[in-house]
Amino acid sequence: MQIDRTARTGYNNFMQTINVKICGMDQMSKFDTNIEKLKSGDYVIVEFETGAEWAVVASEPINKKPGSKANAMVLRKADDKDERQIALLQKSAMYAKQKATELAEKLKLDMKIISAHYSFDASKVTIFFSADGRVDFREFVRMLAGTLRTRIDLHQIGSRDEVKITGGLGPCGQECCCKRFANDYPEVSIKMAKNQNIALNPDKINGVCGRLKCCLSYEDDDKK
Repeated sequence: MQIDRTARTGYNNFMQTINVKICGMDQMSKFDTNIEKLKSGDYVIVEFETGAEWAVVASEPINKKPGSKANAMVLRKADDKDERQIALLQKSAMYAKQKATELAEKLKLDMKIISAHYSFDASKVTIFFSADGRVDFREFVRMLAGTLRTRIDLHQIGSRDEVKITGGLGPCGQECCCKRFANDYPEVSIKMAKNQNIALNPDKINGVCGRLKCCLSYEDDDKK
């Protein structure tokens, strides 16, 4: 798919930076835009290494400082046609996840299907999964590609990324930080729990993902 580079016109006159989530996935990326009045929750079409992709604006835009590093561009705000395509892709992704889950169970593969995402041109569906060990995916990919009639890209994720996608409630009663606002995982250690006099009980210091809670770093006085 050809990328319309005309979106770079006016770069020096008006340019802002926003965070977006590509294809509805939870990992945020910075993009530049000269489109006015974008707001959180808007659908946009962005410049991606594989072509144009759909994304969701995840933060309010901020003015870009002159001479700062250029990011990939937001090509346009999604119009009615784009939004109909995105809605269809989201519906297709739900179907792909269902079929992938059924097939993994049928083949008795030790893997958990977390989510599925279609590219904007529907030429590829990415299946996110978790697994404790190595799994032979050859038959799985062949059969799933035959069912969905598109290219399959498998992407294995860890326990933290799984919670970032699926969400969950922390012991504080709020949605997990990684799902709610955190883009990157902070460095956490047992020492942080000791600094805060927290009992070294897995139920006290581990999050929903089974790893040390990200929030241990928030109130640590010995951070470097």
